[in-house]
Amino acid sequence: MIFKLIIGMVLFYLVYKLIRVGFPAVGGKPGPAKIKNPAAGEELVEDPECHAYVPVSQAFRMEIDGKMVYFCSQKCLEQYRKR
Repeated sequence: MIFKLIIGMVLFYLVYKLIRVGFPAVGGKPGPAKIKNPAAGEELVEDPECHAYVPVSQAFRMEIDGKMVYFCSQKCLEQYRKR
């Protein structure tokens, strides 16, 4: 009986871990938008709103006073625009 309980607990734990790896949002903390791996040597830029670093190729851009400003997401761009 105790052997079946231990096996059941181990199986439950393994299924739980597989779900967490496959679906990080389940039971995990919400985080910033997913960013694909940048190309080797690609320049990273800092988002002035949330201070996250993003690859230039994946950043949202907006020109302000003739200077290009980069953002990690559309949400950060909109928040910055409101200020």
